[in-house]
Amino acid sequence: MKKVRKRMAPYVFLLPFLIASVIFTFIPVIYSLSISFLDFTFLNPKNSAFMGIDNYKTVLGDPLFLKSLVNTLKLIIVVVPALLVISILLAVALNAKIKFRSFFRSAFYLPYVVTPVAMGVIAVQLFAKENFIVKALSAIGMDNVSWHTTAPYAFWLVVLVVVWSQMGFYMVLYLNGLQNIPAELYEAAMIDGATVKRRFWHITLPLLKPTTVLVLFMCLLSTLQILDQPYVISTTGNATPGSPGDTTLTMVMYIYNLAFRYRKMGSASAASFIVFLIIFVLSLIQNMTVGRKEE
Repeated sequence: MKKVRKRMAPYVFLLPFLIASVIFTFIPVIYSLSISFLDFTFLNPKNSAFMGIDNYKTVLGDPLFLKSLVNTLKLIIVVVPALLVISILLAVALNAKIKFRSFFRSAFYLPYVVTPVAMGVIAVQLFAKENFIVKALSAIGMDNVSWHTTAPYAFWLVVLVVVWSQMGFYMVLYLNGLQNIPAELYEAAMIDGATVKRRFWHITLPLLKPTTVLVLFMCLLSTLQILDQPYVISTTGNATPGSPGDTTLTMVMYIYNLAFRYRKMGSASAASFIVFLIIFVLSLIQNMTVGRKEE
């Protein structure tokens, strides 16, 4: 018995975290899963009726859910590569010995610590009709309109806000990866006459692969779960979430609308578990792909 206690002693400090996880994570997840099979409302939970998988059928057959899925996939296709490219280029540029390097690092990181709601409000104001940015873009053929009220500009405004707010964080991750690359490799390559471009492609990128995998995974998850910025952009001026024309409707916003606008908690829970399955499958595919490349 004493031996068992000695073995368990190092893990005793984990007990509070385990209890907290059960209370605040596992129990709510199980409860939400049970709600997904009910015609449930918090206004009158006693009158809930068992629906079976009807909520799942309703969500999968809803054109708005399919629209939100397409919009989210479009965001992934655009945002994830943009964040990867921009953050690594910023990291390489700000890893060099340049003047005011600390200032530029802080300036690019600052949008990440600003709340997503504030970032959305700022973006709406910057790309409003007759603003200097919109006027400048109209000179090259774009429309002089408020981007948040006009399709397809509203979608691209969401893209700009997401990239702008997150690139600083991923830049910091790449900076950390760059500082772990031995300087001797670059010195040897310079002696051999390798250009900056060749050093980047044959030293920097291959040795940053673990960081790139991490950034890719984090970008994918954050984009799949995005809500704040598109919600603020689409609802400015008392418009409905996802406006204009559902071009900014994401999967999480769809769940939010079901739960809190239409009080359909059962359907919202079903939609949330469908999104969870999508994230789970994509994570498995990514892990399998990375594992095969490493082998």
